[in-house]
Amino acid sequence: MNEKDVYGLAFTVLFNVAPMFQLYRIVVNRDSSNNSYGLWISGIMGQVCVYSYNSHLDVKGAYNYINSVIGMILNSVMVIMIYVYRRKK
Repeated sequence: MNEKDVYGLAFTVLFNVAPMFQLYRIVVNRDSSNNSYGLWISGIMGQVCVYSYNSHLDVKGAYNYINSVIGMILNSVMVIMIYVYRRKK
């Protein structure tokens, strides 16, 4: 593993760990009222754009694609959890 791989791995791990803290808080508190659908849906769309950008320009490097796919999955799970744990008015 070279230096570039270390940075790619660190970015992929750290960037995708962030939503997990919010997911944990939502599940533990059983409340998602302080979360915005728009934020996480924008995250999904951003990851789709990054994936498309990488594919279109034939960007090499597994971390680029892994980051996009994991990001799309985590953001989608966040949207589902917001819906599940949103207090009904």
